[in-house]
Amino acid sequence: MSSRSVYVIWTHPLFHESVRLLLNHSDIEFVGANSDYAAAQSEILRVRPDTILMEEFGDEHHNQVMQILEACPWEVLVILISLSDNQLNVYHHEQRMVGRADDLLHLVLR
Repeated sequence: MSSRSVYVIWTHPLFHESVRLLLNHSDIEFVGANSDYAAAQSEILRVRPDTILMEEFGDEHHNQVMQILEACPWEVLVILISLSDNQLNVYHHEQRMVGRADDLLHLVLR
């Protein structure tokens, strides 16, 4: 299995810390994280992650996801995670419900 590079865009520090704990795996490399969307966009273009995890907090995130997908010339998986309803929105036109804590790990590792 090849290593996956992950970038995290977070609103609450607890989200960032929790994602890092859930994805503690030898095949996952965290290449960056930011709570500032504008700074995150430029970092993402620089580090070119395979996967971007975003904390979903309101409707504006769906527009931000589209901006990221349009700006990235490489294939990237964008996952919005809603803590309020245990839902993962995967942007490749998929939607999955989280049933177990390791569902996120399996999704990122594909």
